[in-house]
Amino acid sequence: MANIHDVAKLAGVSIASVSRMLAGENVRSAEAIRRAITDLGYRPNASARGLRLGKHHSIAVIVPDISNPYFAALVRGIEERAMTQGFRIVVASSDEQFSAEQELLGNLIDAVDAVAIVPAEEGDRTRRMLAGLNKPVVLIDRTVGDEPGFDLVHVDNASGAKAAADYLLSLGHRNFGVISGRQDTVPGRVRHQVFLQTLADAGIEVPAEAVKIGEFSRNFGRHAAQELIDSPTGMTALFVGNNTMAQGALLSLHAAGVSIPGQLSFLCFDDFDLAELLPAPVTVISRPAIAEGNAAADLLLERIERIGSPKQPPLEHKVLPVSLTIRQSCSAPASN
Repeated sequence: MANIHDVAKLAGVSIASVSRMLAGENVRSAEAIRRAITDLGYRPNASARGLRLGKHHSIAVIVPDISNPYFAALVRGIEERAMTQGFRIVVASSDEQFSAEQELLGNLIDAVDAVAIVPAEEGDRTRRMLAGLNKPVVLIDRTVGDEPGFDLVHVDNASGAKAAADYLLSLGHRNFGVISGRQDTVPGRVRHQVFLQTLADAGIEVPAEAVKIGEFSRNFGRHAAQELIDSPTGMTALFVGNNTMAQGALLSLHAAGVSIPGQLSFLCFDDFDLAELLPAPVTVISRPAIAEGNAAADLLLERIERIGSPKQPPLEHKVLPVSLTIRQSCSAPASN
């Protein structure tokens, strides 16, 4: 395993310079040291340094479901940045439960320096809970009000939903099915509302029976798609609000023998591992999950470095772009 001497040698600096940077001090060769740490895979002894500096060199990362490919990539992005600074991360899933978040934070907060969280709820009690931690917090993907009081990193859900609707409209679709996630979250609400509004602007109203709203889960996606299959909606295109719901929906469509894109064009928000390997690789709205994690970690690391300082940087609200990744699951309606 690489040690601090190896890092100093590769970076062309003294061991003292490496040690000062790892302790959170500003040094002139910081970028060279970071590169050396990454290239060598160096992992500082965070526990020993924490005892010396009164820091734990740990960050709690709480997500709703670590099995979701998006959240897994998000965690990876946080870990990438944290490790270069000698921090470890402690990852836990809340299962979309506020009570689970409370318990997790109660158990972890005395052993970490900061918290990165995708909150299960976006209400005031979550905001109060996080404020009561008295440690740096960054919200990811979701917020806790118009003025949350914390750094926030998320993506441009509105532009993604509009791009999805515009693309399906451009193919000639006029009959749509929609499967959306919880409307008490920013991703669920914005994607749902903007997609439908874009269709409305084009003169298309989606009937209530063709719209399904529920949990961001594979099970809900499967049941919602089955209900759409069983009802005479006449849909030629289906938009699904996230990748886990999409996987469930695809299971039902496959079981029912629905041909994609021959009978039904399929588009979802968020990429997933098997999307490119399906018989009709899925067209998706891609978001930069690793970059989101990088950005969240950078914000937390800066705030950790300033713990105890009377001057804190202003809160930041970072919105990262999304993109339409066109594959083979969408085509013009069969009747065109």
